[in-house]
Formats: sequence, C-alpha cells, structure tokens
Amino acid sequence: MKIVNWNIEWMNNWFSGNDLPVWGSNALSAPAARQTAGRVARVIRALNPDLLTLQEGPSARAEMALFLELLAADGGPEFEMIMGNDGGAQKLFALRRVGGLCESFGLSTDPLTEALRDVWLADVNGDLLLESYEFTRAPLVISADPVAGQPVRIVVLHTKSKYVHRGRQLFDNPATRPEFIADAMLARRRISAEAFRLRSYLDALVAEDSGARVVVTGDFNDGPGQDFFERSYLTHNVTDILLGSTFYPDLIYTHGFLSRVSAAALFTARFDDFVDGVLDRPLLLDHFVISPALAPEVRDGGIAHPAFDAETLRMNGKREDRPSDHRPIWIELGLPLSG
Repeated sequence: MKIVNWNIEWMNNWFSGNDLPVWGSNALSAPAARQTAGRVARVIRALNPDLLTLQEGPSARAEMALFLELLAADGGPEFEMIMGNDGGAQKLFALRRVGGLCESFGLSTDPLTEALRDVWLADVNGDLLLESYEFTRAPLVISADPVAGQPVRIVVLHTKSKYVHRGRQLFDNPATRPEFIADAMLARRRISAEAFRLRSYLDALVAEDSGARVVVTGDFNDGPGQDFFERSYLTHNVTDILLGSTFYPDLIYTHGFLSRVSAAALFTARFDDFVDGVLDRPLLLDHFVISPALAPEVRDGGIAHPAFDAETLRMNGKREDRPSDHRPIWIELGLPLSG
C-alpha cells in the first residue's frame, strides 16, 4: 500500500462558492486555478497513491469533489474522501483510491483519539501560567485497511505555522526585532505544545498495544537540526518530540524515508531564511513517523522530486507555474520479507 502525503499550497484559492463551487477566486482566476489544479493532478497520477493525505485542502467537500472530478477525467484515478473538521480555509483530507491497495478507510473514533479534541493546560505565551489550549487544527485520524495485511492507523498532522506577519520587516529593524522574537516564540511554543500532546497520544497507543500499527504524517513545520530559536531561545524540535526519547527505546518511532534519500535531496520546501541569512534554504518540513511494530513493513519511501519537478515551470513565478510550495512525500508498506 502506497501512502502519499502532500501539503498543496492554498487549494482553497482555487475555488469560490463552497457548497456550490466554481473554479477561481479573488486570489486566482478560473483559468489559473484550473492550470494549477492540472499540475497537481498530473503529479498525483504519476505517484499513483493508494492513500493520499493532504494539508491546506479546501474548506468545503464540494470543492474537493470538483478537483477530484478533474483528477478522474480522461481515465484518471477515482478517489473517496474524508475531510477533517478543523482548519478553516486549510482543511485536512484523506483520499482513498478506488480499486487500489487500500480496501477501505474510516475515521478513528476510539476514546484516545476523541480526547485529542479536548483542551489541555500549557504555557504557550511564556508568562509562567498554565492556560487552556487546543490544537490549531486537530489531527485527522483514520483507520486504513490494506488489501493484504492488518489495518493501519493514519494520523494526519498540520501543526501551527511559524509564519509571522511582516516578519522580515520586523526582524531587520532593531527597534522592532523584539516584537518579531515575541511573535515567533509564541508560534513555536504553540507548535511545541501540540507536539507534546500528540506524543502523549502516540505513547498511549503503544502502551495499550505494543503491536500498534501507526503512521503519523503531514506538514510538521519543523525538521532536523536546531534553528536560531531552538539554539538561542531554547524552544523544542518538534520532529524529535514526535519520534520519541532514546531513554524509552520500545516507544521510539522511526522516520519513514530519512535513510532512503540522499542528503542533497532531503528537503520538501525551500524558503528564504532571513533570520540565519540563508536564501532559498532547503527545509525538510514534511514527514512520515512510523510506530515500532509497523516499521519493519516500510519497504520504501522518499520525496517525489521527479514528479514535482516535471510539473514546475518556476517556483518564484505565478501560482499556476508550480504545483505547490511543498513537495510530496511517500512510503510503501508491505508484509515484512522473511527467509
């Protein structure tokens, strides 16, 4: 079973009308929206996923259905959808290819999963007071049944963005830099709070069942290494939290493709890092994290550079010149080899 995850940049801008959708919006003309969607559709067809998980999906099911019609045109694959409840104009989606190796899927509704929607106490603003907090976008948790093998729990995550409005302007001015630091730290504390809450959920799944088959995927808005804020302001690395502690080896989750991709190709997005002064910095923001029992069944994985590059005219041009600002990632699950 092949699982592809992709943050598709602001799909909501492709549409107007919500439950009665049409192509185009105030942000993107109808021809530009269809051209962008066509690029995305061709990437998806090239990857041929059995299960496709998305971040930054449209705000209405009918809008996603309009895209799926385009995807299925001229003999393309048909998909069924599950849409997350949270996210506003950036929804989470899971899509199952009809006739593929994912036989069925559905929402997970067990008590541990339902509790992810509850508030918890955290100090996200640094005032040393614990206050109620909840996920910016609650994870979308589904159960996927492969044609061969046991069901897999898929956790689709899109953590709070690190974006700060007018960030570069604020950072470059010494008088307003403290304002930028404060806003950036608030965002990072919120991401850390969400990562710790999700990690407690992952620990509980394995504690309840050592054979738990779990995949966590999505845009974590963080990656390997320590950035300026982690080095100097002592914030957390989100991916390290989700992978687990070496002090508890039985609970450590495995990265789905880190060892399978060369160092030069280990990125899913490129952005100018004005804090560290690095232009067009390659960043690994999108991940697969695999539970201990399921890790032996990961046959392969990677970042879909060839399919993405084939549909990219230029990254810094018009929106319709690229499929997204993130590249898709993928893993392939299969029964462990023996003998």
